[in-house]
Amino acid sequence: MGNNTYIMKESYTNELHKLYDDTRVSPFIQEICEYYASKQDYEDGSYIDEIESPEIVEPVYTLFLLQRRETLLDELNGVMKHYPNIFSAVSKLYENILIHMDVRPLEAENAERLSQAMEEKVSADLILGKIEELADRYDDLSEALDPFYSWLHSYRRN
Repeated sequence: MGNNTYIMKESYTNELHKLYDDTRVSPFIQEICEYYASKQDYEDGSYIDEIESPEIVEPVYTLFLLQRRETLLDELNGVMKHYPNIFSAVSKLYENILIHMDVRPLEAENAERLSQAMEEKVSADLILGKIEELADRYDDLSEALDPFYSWLHSYRRN
């Protein structure tokens, strides 16, 4: 098994390098792919040392993805075709967004998950409003992440 794990990690690394050079894939999708591929790389859970916990990061990614669902699903479809190892790491996220033609229930579920991760110091409605505001303000959603996390953590300090 150890040798297969090494080969899988190497394939992730090789594909990530190619993905970052691919101008068809936005920085936001590149970041999501790296996050999920890295998460799979660490079977022992050591990735949890990241700045944000998965309970916060994953609903945030989902909520921002939903803001530009069609365009970003198209990008992920391209990842599926050209970077199959990386796509395997994000396939559950892709499928979850793909099956929700009406995004409102998925938005509500993820906003609630994020609110609970923040110990309900910020409401799901405020979270959705802020994500919509930032998605409107930034062409590249990866640029909206830092302002969102800053805003979110202003509630954690209170």
